[in-house]
Amino acid sequence: MMLDLIPIDGELAKGMMLPRPKDCHKGTCGRVLVIAGSTGLTGAAVMASQAALRAGAGIASLACAESLNTIFEIKLTEVMTIPVVEAEKGHIGIGALAFLLEKATEYDVVLIGPGLGRHESTMELVWEFVRQTETPLIIDADGLYAFRGQCHLLKACHHVPILTPHLGELAALLNISVKELQQDRCNIIEKAAEENNVILVAKSEETTVAYPDGRLYITTVGNPGMATAGSGDVLAGTIAGVYCQTRGKCAPLVGVYIHGRAGDRAYEKNGNGLIATDMIGNIGRVLLELSLPI
Repeated sequence: MMLDLIPIDGELAKGMMLPRPKDCHKGTCGRVLVIAGSTGLTGAAVMASQAALRAGAGIASLACAESLNTIFEIKLTEVMTIPVVEAEKGHIGIGALAFLLEKATEYDVVLIGPGLGRHESTMELVWEFVRQTETPLIIDADGLYAFRGQCHLLKACHHVPILTPHLGELAALLNISVKELQQDRCNIIEKAAEENNVILVAKSEETTVAYPDGRLYITTVGNPGMATAGSGDVLAGTIAGVYCQTRGKCAPLVGVYIHGRAGDRAYEKNGNGLIATDMIGNIGRVLLELSLPI
């Protein structure tokens, strides 16, 4: 079956961006809570939260394992940190659930998963937090791992969640092989978004975004140099950062464009040697492009 794939380009992204009013302040430009990081994976949390701010969010806070807080305090200047009780050193767990649910009410969107780790108690926390929070969700990386083979459970979310899997993570969510997914990728992605009531940002050389109502979009930007550690963390943070700056549920589309275009700008300078933080450094310039006539 031939699908109607809508291109994600600068014109589309520009039309979905909301103008920033002159009287705005940090509290009206988007408040992002990132629940991320664990021992050995602190970089993912740093990049995701920094990308959210660089994408224009007014406030970004990182909820992290309390024993890692000093590391994040040193690494992050503009991002606030929230030390959280641990299941074991370097890993947050179910004991933090009530605190995080309450804290999430202070934010416009929650990004959960980058570098969070796969400790049993952490996975239990993800399950319960995703089910119970009433704050809109972006679920990435280890947050997705908690639902492998059980994507249908996400239908219980209070809001339609945004999922940002690469193809391996998506295959695991749907309990199929990557080979099976590749054989009919667009149709499977479209069906999965509809059946599980999720917005799917399926990361690949041609990142595809599927909505539960059947709309299917494909990126027009990006390059092979973006196949680098941390690229997905930057994308998830970028989507979170533009969440309150876009019309309707368009943040995934705008985030995909900004991320890919920032990657293209970084590629012009660094080629296949680009690293994820190079993309963060170009997000602001892409936002400036989107504010100018196309």
